[in-house]
Amino acid sequence: MATNDDDLYGDLGDAVAKSMTPSNTTRRTTTTIANIHTSTTSTSLASAPPPRTITSQSEFSQLQKQVETLKGGNDILKKNIGILYRTSKSELERKDRIIDQLQNELDLLRR
Repeated sequence: MATNDDDLYGDLGDAVAKSMTPSNTTRRTTTTIANIHTSTTSTSLASAPPPRTITSQSEFSQLQKQVETLKGGNDILKKNIGILYRTSKSELERKDRIIDQLQNELDLLRR
């Protein structure tokens, strides 16, 4: 890996929510699973439920915070998938070099 940006586990602390209690973790996981289930079972945008009306400023603020949290998580996931891709690519190249080297050694021994 060429740069410090490619540290696969460098942002691990960012990915783990700060001071989450087990009940918060369970609630977030359940909500996430329900959201995934909802998004994967809908067949088209036409079958999606109609948007609901936000009734209070506090609800709006809460939704804004949720959007920001999701954007942050999405950014971390994008970074990590890029790092995983570059890591796997470099590992394949390294293993190809090792295979070539071993094949050359075997060819020399056979002569």
